[in-house]
Amino acid sequence: MTIIGDLERARHLALAAQEESAKEILLALLAQVEEADRDDLACEVLAQLAEIYLVRTAYDGVVEGIRRIRECLDAYTEIRAGRRPDLAGRVTMSEREIDHLVCRYTRRTEFLAAGLAAANGDHAGAAAHLRTLIETAGDFEDLAGEHRGLICHARILIARGLCDDDMYADSVPVWTEVLGLLDEYARRGDVESDHLFVHGALSYGRFCVETGRLDEAQPWLRRAEARAGAREWRLAGARAQLERAAARWADGDIAETQTLVHQAYPAIAEHVRAHDVSRSWLYFGLIRFRVGALDEADECWGHAERHWREIEKPLHIHRILLQRSWIAIMGGDFAAAVEKVAEARELLDSYPRHSWLQYARLDDQLGNIWRADALADLGLDPNTGTVSADPDSREYRSAMVKLKQAADLKVPAALAVDAVRYSISDAGARMRWARCVSAPLLAGAFAVAKEWENAALVSELIEYHSARGAFTTELGDDRPRPVEGAWSSIATAAVPVEGSWRSWPRHHRCRRTAGSPAWGRYRRFGWTRPVIRSCAVIESWPGSGTAAR
Repeated sequence: MTIIGDLERARHLALAAQEESAKEILLALLAQVEEADRDDLACEVLAQLAEIYLVRTAYDGVVEGIRRIRECLDAYTEIRAGRRPDLAGRVTMSEREIDHLVCRYTRRTEFLAAGLAAANGDHAGAAAHLRTLIETAGDFEDLAGEHRGLICHARILIARGLCDDDMYADSVPVWTEVLGLLDEYARRGDVESDHLFVHGALSYGRFCVETGRLDEAQPWLRRAEARAGAREWRLAGARAQLERAAARWADGDIAETQTLVHQAYPAIAEHVRAHDVSRSWLYFGLIRFRVGALDEADECWGHAERHWREIEKPLHIHRILLQRSWIAIMGGDFAAAVEKVAEARELLDSYPRHSWLQYARLDDQLGNIWRADALADLGLDPNTGTVSADPDSREYRSAMVKLKQAADLKVPAALAVDAVRYSISDAGARMRWARCVSAPLLAGAFAVAKEWENAALVSELIEYHSARGAFTTELGDDRPRPVEGAWSSIATAAVPVEGSWRSWPRHHRCRRTAGSPAWGRYRRFGWTRPVIRSCAVIESWPGSGTAAR
């Protein structure tokens, strides 16, 4: 009874995110269950330990736990099949008890394997383990509820893993299965059901924020926070506050973002969740950048990058590199800024699950650097918006060359992402894509065309914009406006699921009745430039060694 009680205590500690305390109890129990010669209890200890290691990203421990459980199950399977008479005489369990053991822990190992595969980006492998988990039959009524819970939990982990790779569209069918069960678990009220509900609601709320469905996210996040508070699960409550902070930032509510992140951070730091720690530092940096504290912002983003590197999150590292390039831009060190972008591009190139949208946004940021460098040459006064360079000066001519480079990056990227908006039939989904993706990039394309003084391109963009439909400017009196500036969303930009395809949408090209050479050149550039290889523009950047400033 002491072993059973300790197992229950360890489980409750793990559900409350007190994994270190739970692990100490479980490690101490291993020797006791071996002495008691209880393989069923040994499997339970190993399964709980492996789940803790999965949560804490100690994946070698998960692999070892799965291996040891399967070794035990394989031995009992051999005994039941009559192939190990040498062991049969030592077995104290009945045949029914052996079948119960094999059924229960086969399911537990498949759940762990599915979660591990999802965490490692092996989404096909995760789906295969989920199918095996679902199909593992067993006529044991006492295991039916646990089986349903394992399937639901595995689906949450798989959906979250897909979202971590920006594969939001692929996660939608999985979320559909999960949402059908979350309310049922919320009504039950036992600790395991509450844990599943809170974990699922937090993960789905984050999915909604990351895909631009801010209004849909709020009820799930608030319910998760309330249930976590009732259970005194501090980390889960803090994670809900962090997701709400992300939503408030996307809505332009800087004050509430700051309040929520500062409330959430102590518990997140105490529980040493590297990914959430990094996300907290990201928002700390954004808030400091907003008030002009650039050195402090860069320090915050440096902490975020370091933690993401520790847990090997290449997509998040590439985003924080793009975000940090704004520090160099604001300091006038444009060569350093482009080095950040080049490093981010290398990460994308080496990552097998990159998407065209990530490259489009990266190209847009590189265009921002060229544009900022050009405006510096023009002697831009940020207070008045005027430039001082004489049209006949060397600085003016240099600026025009750089603005052309900026346009060659920003215009095709803007047209490519807006082609997706044109293809979306649902009005709400189309507006999400416009607000989160198309509008920011098109605004930058208009700006650089105007600053380049390319009247023909400006006219064609206006004609394109008029033909394709304008974006609403009516946000409502009660809705904050998004934080102004391209810097504000480069590491937090939403990816609406309706457009998260993994290839350029060639079948939705920009169409125009009367073509022109200039427009055709930009359009062809948008559809034919190699989006998965390094851009030659980087190599010709001033200060790179291949061109003189």
